[in-house]
Amino acid sequence: MDSVKIMIPCRSFLLNVCLLVSFLVTVFPSRVMASVDKSLNPLVILMIQRLQLSREVAWSKCREGIPIADPAREARMLTELKAVGSMEGLSASEVTRFFIPQIAASRRYQEELIAGWRSGIDVPKLKPLDLTTEIRPKLDRVNREMLRQWRPLCRTALDWADRAEAERMLRDRGIPVEVARIAVRPLGSQ
Repeated sequence: MDSVKIMIPCRSFLLNVCLLVSFLVTVFPSRVMASVDKSLNPLVILMIQRLQLSREVAWSKCREGIPIADPAREARMLTELKAVGSMEGLSASEVTRFFIPQIAASRRYQEELIAGWRSGIDVPKLKPLDLTTEIRPKLDRVNREMLRQWRPLCRTALDWADRAEAERMLRDRGIPVEVARIAVRPLGSQ
């Protein structure tokens, strides 16, 4: 009987806490989310742009019959990014920690897209852009800007809420769940 009396106040307390949090998020959403959105928004927008370019890469590779994985290109890109990162004040490990998941997310997205197109999902109606002269220069520019946005964040104590908000922002732009999870992996972990 005593345990029942104790349980009722605990449940009531928890319910009140949940209602308060719900109220705060509803009434003051920008204040509750501001610290997450403000710091991550530019980087997440660039992640979205990079994954949109990955879609272009996938369409070009699909039409040309080029394999998705390009370890030599990925290694060159990572080496170049480490050099640029060094000039931005980033260590090689900070660059690697961020870009390995970006490369993996891109590859995963390309695999999903190409598998879908081959299984009968509607293919893009436009002629694919040229991988070397049109897509990769854009990708290189986005990568360099991502480095600039990553520099102030990589040593910041981001937490699971930051990662969850970034993932939500990617998914809201049509990025598949697993691809979004891979891309945001560096956020919220040191």
